[in-house]
Amino acid sequence: MTREQYLLISLMEECAEVQQRASKALRFGLGDTPPDSTETNAELITKEFGDALALFTMMEEEGLVKEPSRDHFLRKKLKVKIWSRYSQKRGILKKRI
Repeated sequence: MTREQYLLISLMEECAEVQQRASKALRFGLGDTPPDSTETNAELITKEFGDALALFTMMEEEGLVKEPSRDHFLRKKLKVKIWSRYSQKRGILKKRI
């Protein structure tokens, strides 16, 4: 296995852990503290995301990936806003009160 492969697998695992914590937060709430933890689901998501970000940073330092641009972030936020509105129009996503 190469270093690149090792980092990619590690990144995949960390992203899966973020997914798992987000799923648990949907089922039990962001403020819930799982029986096997002293931290809330929100805190656990933050930690897992930090772990994934650390792997991304390691890959960036080794020249394997580049940091996304500010424009990329802004475009993504706009896309989420557009699709959220569409979901609201479809009656799926509840509007904020």
